[in-house]
Amino acid sequence: MITTLKQPVASLLLASVALSALLAGCGGSSDTPTTPPTTVTPPAVVPPAPVPPVVAPPVPVTPPAPVPPPVNTTTVNTGTTAYGVLGTGNARIAFIPSTAGVVAVVLEKTPTVATSGGPQLLASAIAAVPVPIPFSFKVDACSVDSNDLKGICIGYASSKIGVMDLTKFATTLASADITVQEIDSGAGTVANSYSGGSCINCGVAIDIGKKRFVVGGSGGFRVFDYGSTKADATYAIPVGENFAFLPRPTANSFIIAPEYTANNGKRMLRVVNLDNGKVYAWTKHTDSLIDLGNDAVSFQAGDVDAAAVDINTGLIAMTSEFSADFLLLDFAQAKFDETALTFDAPFQLALPTDRGLARLTDVAISSTGSILLSHGEFDANIGITQLPAAAGSANVFASGTGALATLTLNNAALDRSACGNAIFAGKGDPHGLGLYAGLDKGQRGLIINNDNSCAAIVDLAALLALPRAAGKPNEIDMTLPAVKALVKFVKLQ
Repeated sequence: MITTLKQPVASLLLASVALSALLAGCGGSSDTPTTPPTTVTPPAVVPPAPVPPVVAPPVPVTPPAPVPPPVNTTTVNTGTTAYGVLGTGNARIAFIPSTAGVVAVVLEKTPTVATSGGPQLLASAIAAVPVPIPFSFKVDACSVDSNDLKGICIGYASSKIGVMDLTKFATTLASADITVQEIDSGAGTVANSYSGGSCINCGVAIDIGKKRFVVGGSGGFRVFDYGSTKADATYAIPVGENFAFLPRPTANSFIIAPEYTANNGKRMLRVVNLDNGKVYAWTKHTDSLIDLGNDAVSFQAGDVDAAAVDINTGLIAMTSEFSADFLLLDFAQAKFDETALTFDAPFQLALPTDRGLARLTDVAISSTGSILLSHGEFDANIGITQLPAAAGSANVFASGTGALATLTLNNAALDRSACGNAIFAGKGDPHGLGLYAGLDKGQRGLIINNDNSCAAIVDLAALLALPRAAGKPNEIDMTLPAVKALVKFVKLQ
């Protein structure tokens, strides 16, 4: 059946057709395909370059300066003594002049097999190395450098110097391992004269830690570096009978040169600074009562026989030819005038309580403890004195009872049988005396007789501590049993 549309519906249909035609004419009909839009590729996103982290530059680290090994001063002598002593880790060896050259003598040695007693000390370990070390000249004195393992020997009648290399010997203790180089000092042939002797080369001292040494004699003082064949410096000033030397590894080193002969109140004390090459004179004179006071009569009348200096405090000790008096100078407080080339320093006369003591004309000062050992030339009497143990204290030196202790090496209480009980007579001019620190750190004195055949080894601190004899304020009580054990006699050759 055909249904006829009613008018409203027909009108809507026509309107719909008309709208479709209009949309088609505008191209907007959803039924008409369209050109797909062009795809636009966005530019690639470039990530920012990585920023490296800010790192502070490294702070340079300066490595600590190498610390040099400590300088070995166990055997240093600051007076010009006749006997050098080598100190190693386990031994002490003295170098003694002999008719055939020099003999090395073991004073102390740690045993190869440990014992409950520890290191063997004093005479219990003494044994001469049998083979002499040959020299072309007669040797009278040696000085030893235990730091750089050198030994320097001189002869009073010769201008020659013998330099021993002890490097291998320090390990083996065999004389065959010592080599000797001989050089000429340049001192010539005319000897210096003193009251009891003469010498061309009169004394030798080593500047410990600085690889050089000093020889004093005819024409003045000459300084040699190890390996030199000629003097590197010469100081043409008077050389006393026994001069002193102050070695200072990290400071200025000094020759201490007292003038020997009295000169009407004008005798001088000179010091030579080896590191700046200057010679200075003390502002006072060692034979002047005006300068030193009325107690200096011994120094006014006699010669300054010897000098030594304390390596730790700088205290200088000088002796008089005719007494047991000392002139002490506190060199640690010296003030130098660089224009006038002079120096000033506090001083004091140290006088024993007993004014009748035998003379004590040779001196040496221990490397520790500030103990002064003195000895009467051509004689057997010795003295032991406690010096101030700190710099700057010279003016409080105890010159009264107890400061000086004396004894004679010929006392019947001592056992000299090792030397055949012969009468002991020490060296003359120049003097002969030595000091060293033992393996137990104790300070030992070494006094050798005039023909180098016998030595007395003394324990300085222990002897100094002993009581004095009744009514004798400066003499050790020799009746004490301890005395015999503290003084040992040893046959050397």
